[in-house]
Amino acid sequence: MNEKLYKIWLLVQPTTALTALGVFLIVLGLAIHMILLSTSDFNWLEDGIPAVEGVQTAQVVPQQM
Repeated sequence: MNEKLYKIWLLVQPTTALTALGVFLIVLGLAIHMILLSTSDFNWLEDGIPAVEGVQTAQVVPQQM
């Protein structure tokens, strides 16, 4: 690792960089979801498959010691 890598934070404020990164990732995620919802193959809302109503859970049995 480079010993002078810390100097990047002297040029860029960490709060601004992390805020911009977070906003960019949220916008990217929303854009990907909207693109997938606009296609007929990957639209999970109008595919005609009903949602699962009852989720089966495994029965928890306490162990005997």
